[in-house]
Amino acid sequence: MHKYLGIDVGTTGLKGLVVSEEGELLDSYSYELDMKVPKPAWAEQEPEDWWIGVYEILKKVSRTHQIDVIGFSGQMHSLVVLDENNEPIRPAILWCDQRTTPQCKEATEAFGGEEKVISKIGNPFLEGFTFPKILWLKENEKENFKKIKKILLPKDYVVFKLTGTIGIDYSDASGTACFNVKTNYWDEEILETFGINMDIMPELYPSYGIRGEVKESLQKELGWKNTKVVSGGADNASAAFGIGISKAGESMVSIGTSGTVLTLTDKKEPDLSGKIHYFNSVIQDKYYYMGVMLSAAHSLNWVKNRFFHSSDWTEIEKRINQSVPGSNGIIFLPYLNGERTPHRDPNARGVFFGISSLNTENDILRATMEGITFGLRDSFELIKEKTEIKDMRIVGGGAKNKSWAKIVATNFKMPVKMPKIDEGGAYGAAMLAAVGDGQQLEDVLKWVKFKEIIEPNYQDIKIYDDYYEAYKNLYKSLKGNFEELAKIQK
Repeated sequence: MHKYLGIDVGTTGLKGLVVSEEGELLDSYSYELDMKVPKPAWAEQEPEDWWIGVYEILKKVSRTHQIDVIGFSGQMHSLVVLDENNEPIRPAILWCDQRTTPQCKEATEAFGGEEKVISKIGNPFLEGFTFPKILWLKENEKENFKKIKKILLPKDYVVFKLTGTIGIDYSDASGTACFNVKTNYWDEEILETFGINMDIMPELYPSYGIRGEVKESLQKELGWKNTKVVSGGADNASAAFGIGISKAGESMVSIGTSGTVLTLTDKKEPDLSGKIHYFNSVIQDKYYYMGVMLSAAHSLNWVKNRFFHSSDWTEIEKRINQSVPGSNGIIFLPYLNGERTPHRDPNARGVFFGISSLNTENDILRATMEGITFGLRDSFELIKEKTEIKDMRIVGGGAKNKSWAKIVATNFKMPVKMPKIDEGGAYGAAMLAAVGDGQQLEDVLKWVKFKEIIEPNYQDIKIYDDYYEAYKNLYKSLKGNFEELAKIQK
């Protein structure tokens, strides 16, 4: 029996899954990571820490399993810079780092405005993306910039350490902000305009393309033979693949710390408004639209831990069902740390609106859950304007709550499917490894099964439509107040 290892290189940790050739989850491994914050709004990690963690996972796996192919999923956008000896020049600048605002503004102006930028690279120049980080190094760490021979993203650094080959897959490349979505190649004009040598960009590979074998010395140490490595994919793209999303219109709503709504498409049409992202899928010639909210399950965790710390999640679910759709008039804006989709507003903040003496704690809890759902619905509605949404799957910690899944289904006005295996990008990475091993894509997709389909509560649709309109109008009313408050707090 062939076995596959899928590894997700995340921000707070690594996850490794051993999967059989029939998709059965055999073993799970994890390794925690630390993030450095050298200055406010900065975020960095040592690339070597990822490798140390992966090496530890490999050693543990090898005690029990012979692995045929390894696949990777990884945090998007984060920048690793290598010198002429292929050694990291400095710590990696992470996706959540916000230092590059001046570089984003400069790059946008250089190309005639945001709409023209989006038409080239699929997205605006955003602080988290890779290319603005390269520009920041050029302007602020000139000596380090001069040393750069190659740039990589996190999972690709680990693949290099495993195999000795340098490259990147299309899904991660599409999140760098210097990859042209029309040509499916690095954008020469962007690189030339800012004096960035094309040679520093890694070679492009399909996500399930073989990048090489694990180095012979490491294979001997692990007791493996002919263990190959595929390129893998970006975390969201891999997670979507890991729940079987492969055709245009198939979609995923993920309720983790942050929240995402993602829909696969055949279209080469970015959202020129810049409200939703547009990236390459791990499947060749497929793309996806994605909206992101910053504080999804984080908002509910915050409310629970601050005000309901004695309640467990079973009690929380019971409490929200003792309230009613619309939470007896309370609306919650889940903008604890600003918001990305659709507002792109760092000044937005959380709000409980409409509280009266009639309300109970249960209404507060349900309003929190409904407000997060409205935030996800913002992304859903924007994506629906760009492409048809035919099918919806729900994943993440919040998806384990059936009542919440019901609220999502009712707001989206369509059934939501709950996958049997919800393991994020690591399972998708194992599926990519299987395709790289020669299994047919269609056969690997059959690994994905669903434990339940949650239908909408059709009698509540009108109630939620009305409250959703009120939710949207509330942000519009408060936008100026958020800006004033931000000035006061500076």
